[in-house]
Amino acid sequence: MIIDLSFQSSYSLEVLEKLGTEERYYYPSGGLYGGKDGLIVKVTPSKGESWIGVFAFGEISYKGLYGVYTTPNHDKFCVISRGAGYIVSAFNPNDWEEVNSIPIMDVCSIKSQSIIVFADFTDLIAYGENGIKWHTERIAYDSFKITEVTDSYLRGQFWNIRNEANETFEVDLLSGSQVGGIKEI
Repeated sequence: MIIDLSFQSSYSLEVLEKLGTEERYYYPSGGLYGGKDGLIVKVTPSKGESWIGVFAFGEISYKGLYGVYTTPNHDKFCVISRGAGYIVSAFNPNDWEEVNSIPIMDVCSIKSQSIIVFADFTDLIAYGENGIKWHTERIAYDSFKITEVTDSYLRGQFWNIRNEANETFEVDLLSGSQVGGIKEI
């Protein structure tokens, strides 16, 4: 379980073992009644009542990530539950979206660019304060590893089955443009 509070926020988060008495919301529906098993998070906004979110486990990979993250938007947070990602407003539990990366295998909070970057098996997507900021082209056919993150770029490596060799890639964090990665034929 990763708890990453890199960005400033107007709420507090607590991962729970079991449901509390607060009003609860189930994701991905965002409804109040019934849902799937998942990660349980108590959300306490700076103004208003606490509530509980139950975030359904992802079903694609049992190796998917688990974590709770602040985001560049100080009113929203992100929960990743076995690879399924949800971005939710702490002040309005009905204001939410699923992260457009399935299954989430890695996450990087990058304060210098005010983005949070999600990695699945094949590509990267970055969210800023107002939603998706950029989305890379396919980097690998299956699984890659992020090896370095700076204030301006992200680097990694992957196994290229065509060449039967490790190769590298680099992504500019401002624009999402990439150098390296597989090239589609």
